[in-house]
Amino acid sequence: MEIGLCPRCGTPYTSSEITGFGILRARHARQGGPRVEYDCQGCGTLIRLVPHGEGRYALPGEPPPAAVPQAARMPPWMRSGQAAGKPPRQADDKESSGPKGRPAAGNPAPEPEPEPLRVPPPEEEVLTAADALALLGLAPAADAKAIERAFRERSLTCHPDKVAHLDREFQELAERKFRRLQRAYDLLSR
Repeated sequence: MEIGLCPRCGTPYTSSEITGFGILRARHARQGGPRVEYDCQGCGTLIRLVPHGEGRYALPGEPPPAAVPQAARMPPWMRSGQAAGKPPRQADDKESSGPKGRPAAGNPAPEPEPEPLRVPPPEEEVLTAADALALLGLAPAADAKAIERAFRERSLTCHPDKVAHLDREFQELAERKFRRLQRAYDLLSR
């Protein structure tokens, strides 16, 4: 389901492409809130979009489009073997079974639905003190107050309460970023 066009080449983009190829950039509300950066698949132009939830994305200052169905939000590699936009096959109540759960004569056994592909969560990376300092934007000689202040400022951009209105995918991305910040803070505040 097309939700917009590239301003440079006119190539249409869909919610599933943005979910699959877009990068969420968390920003403070004073700076306009989170943005999604998407590279046009036709010309490579960087398109900055504002997420509005329910698979809706719009250019800054434009109203959001209509809600996108859940099946059209999934990136192609996460969909099961079904065609895009086609609902999964439902078992028919009219089909009868023979003895011991075998299909009656003339009714072939229904094929089991393939399980949708699930992307495993990334492994917890091991942070070094230098990585933690860089993540929080601190100098090596930072004291406890500076560490706490930096953690609080950085965590405001991806705190789960601040992104609760966004799509589930972006909430998960923000949660991973928040957990990484928390690990950095825990490492430095010991």
